[in-house]
Amino acid sequence: MNMNGILEQIQMFDINEAIMTLEDAGHVLTQTETLVLAVLCAAGVLLCLLGLKIVRFWAGLLGLLLGMAGGTVASYYFGLEEPYIWIPGAVAGIVLAVLGAWRYRFGVFLTVWVSAGLSCVYIIRPADWIWGAACLAAGLVLALLAMRFVTLLTMIVTAAGGAVLGGTAAYFLTPFHGMAIHIVICTVLGIFGFFVQLMLESRKRKKQNLKKAAEIRDNQSTENEVEKARALVDELDEENVEESDELEFIQFDVESDDEEVDDLEDDDEIDYLDSEEETDNLEDDDEIDYLDEEEIDYLDEETEEKTEK
Repeated sequence: MNMNGILEQIQMFDINEAIMTLEDAGHVLTQTETLVLAVLCAAGVLLCLLGLKIVRFWAGLLGLLLGMAGGTVASYYFGLEEPYIWIPGAVAGIVLAVLGAWRYRFGVFLTVWVSAGLSCVYIIRPADWIWGAACLAAGLVLALLAMRFVTLLTMIVTAAGGAVLGGTAAYFLTPFHGMAIHIVICTVLGIFGFFVQLMLESRKRKKQNLKKAAEIRDNQSTENEVEKARALVDELDEENVEESDELEFIQFDVESDDEEVDDLEDDDEIDYLDSEEETDNLEDDDEIDYLDEEEIDYLDEETEEKTEK
């Protein structure tokens, strides 16, 4: 595998010349050109329709291609030996692919930058490196803005980039020629792709909102159940307090009745004892009365005797 030969062909590749060759009405597409255009058309249509939906995939793919190309070219210019010239490119490509697929915002940045930069290069068709650098700078600005306005700018840039790539490839595959037809195909594909992405994003947001609403509903129902349980516990506590108050009241009444009975029994005993004492007193009075009568009779007899004498 002659890496130096491949790099020389890449350096000698002129995009303007290649496009002019394809736009020539008498040019007949070769089998290789047809295959390449078909692959580019499919990739462009997918990017146009699913740019935001599968942005991690595009970030991984574009990061791999960009890293391999940049690393390999850098190794070539730094004078690395030919058998090992592809190693830095492979490492750089893998690193960028992993970062693009893993970190969402970095993937958005990478996808927007490459899509916008290449679209700008195709539209302007720079003749020197200054205009090429300007195209990459414009793509970089859009990529930085896309990290702030992720959804909107990603949909716009991927729809436009996919339309440019897929529409151009489709135009070259058709037998029709003319700048107006080329512009119409790219414009229609770009608008259609943007609205498809917008519908997909709206459906995604709707599902997310429904999921959030379901979570909120579940949380509220759980809170309501907890409140009901607390209210039931409070009611049971109040009933227990009322029952305990009633029991204390009943116990108090019973104790009062017992005290009254005891008081009555004590009064009866006292009355009984008073009756016995009174009886004894009466007996004593009777005895006194009985003795008094005898004494009276004796006195009467003595009085009569004295009278007779």
